[in-house]
Amino acid sequence: MNIKKNKKGVKLGIGIILGTVVGYLTSNMGLWFVLGIAIGAALEYGTYNKQS
Repeated sequence: MNIKKNKKGVKLGIGIILGTVVGYLTSNMGLWFVLGIAIGAALEYGTYNKQS
């Protein structure tokens, strides 16, 4: 079984972008930008632990 490996930081970047978009739409950039970073970091950490 071949496992595709993403470059480091891709999911973190996606989290930041989504957090920024949601923050803009809800007029609460400060909260959602930080939440986007936290969610992206959690996704990054979770995927690298599973592959080890």
